[in-house]
Amino acid sequence: MSKFTALGSAVVGMALVFGCSHARQSPEIKEEWLARVPPAQMTEVENSRAAQREAMNEQNRATAAVTDAKNQLDVAQAERDTAASRVTAAQKERDAAKDTGEASRLQRAEAMVEQARSVEKAAEAKVKYAEANLKAAQTRADLAKTQVETANAKVKLSEYQALAQNNDTRVRDMSESEFRVDVERSEQEERKFREQLNKDEEKVATARQNWNQARQNMQQATQPTPPTG
Repeated sequence: MSKFTALGSAVVGMALVFGCSHARQSPEIKEEWLARVPPAQMTEVENSRAAQREAMNEQNRATAAVTDAKNQLDVAQAERDTAASRVTAAQKERDAAKDTGEASRLQRAEAMVEQARSVEKAAEAKVKYAEANLKAAQTRADLAKTQVETANAKVKLSEYQALAQNNDTRVRDMSESEFRVDVERSEQEERKFREQLNKDEEKVATARQNWNQARQNMQQATQPTPPTG
């Protein structure tokens, strides 16, 4: 075998090793194995299962929040489309007023255009806020899913520990580190999503401020002008 062939084989071998390592799953523990563990030694298992159930409930809430956020975005986009149509209608009225040469009518038409534009800007700001809110909701759902995976890994870890403490021969060839690797990997994913969520929430806060400011501008622009004289 040439040195190049040997090198190629070594590289392929390393790729296979790392590939298998990345895809590695912790050993399987069957529910019936825990039947012989005394109830007093099942405390950590029960605690981890309770945390698992709560994580699953949180995932359901986060998934529902994504649906709500999508609906809110749909409503905001519809309001923006309506506002844009009103701008177009106001502009047509202004053009028609110009053709008449009537100053009072033109003045009213121009005021209508400005008011319609302020409503459109507020509607656009609301869309931006809804988009940011949806992005944050999706990240929360990703985080919640990862938290379920962490909870699952912790359940398996606690089950192994309970069996190992009772000298169960079926886990003799397993090691605690195999289960902890899955916990640590999942917790690392959690940290990544938490960091992303912090960024998303900052964008939501900025978008909300912009929307509030646009609404204030709209309210000022649409207030009736007090009579003079």
